[in-house]
Amino acid sequence: MDYLIDAVAKEIALKRFGVPECLLVPIAAVDVGAIRNYIGEIQQELGRGPLPKALVVRVKEPPPVDMRLPVWELAASKAFHQPVQLWVHVAYTRYREAYKRAFPSENIDNKILSHAMNRRVAELKGFQYTRLTPTSRSANSSSAFSEGWAFDYYSSPEGIAANKRRGAFIQYADLTDLMLLLDLKLGEGVMDAVNEAQRLIDPPW
Repeated sequence: MDYLIDAVAKEIALKRFGVPECLLVPIAAVDVGAIRNYIGEIQQELGRGPLPKALVVRVKEPPPVDMRLPVWELAASKAFHQPVQLWVHVAYTRYREAYKRAFPSENIDNKILSHAMNRRVAELKGFQYTRLTPTSRSANSSSAFSEGWAFDYYSSPEGIAANKRRGAFIQYADLTDLMLLLDLKLGEGVMDAVNEAQRLIDPPW
């Protein structure tokens, strides 16, 4: 299947977030149609309701990997372009049960299931679905500062206006999102996470 490219989302990731093309990792979508058009094939729907609660998605082929980037030396980087992913509606609360159904052989007993984009922030930005990934309790807790900052911004008049102008159907991970996907603890401020992530995505030469 030929998938569409969300040019707005891609430009935001490349130019505003400073993310290399091989690290364009989708983490949020406005609706089911956006997942189908831009992210991948929906293999299974889980949960009942007027809208699908959880979606098992086989994602499209990712961009070629730039092996010069230090981030690919980390085993956890396999999470970025995991071929089969679980995407959940921001209002869905039984997502742990859904994850176990989607990946029955995966042991998540000591893991927190993290929304790749904070659910409150996703709602403010108009995204109904976010990707769900296992992470450690410490990494999940460390994201509270950056998530609080994002919520404050996108609930402000300035943030609301900026989001309306943007018009993206999906969003790719920014540097702090990538850190959480790697199951790494974020610092005590937004720039701490950004600086650490930047070190991992800059080629050494």
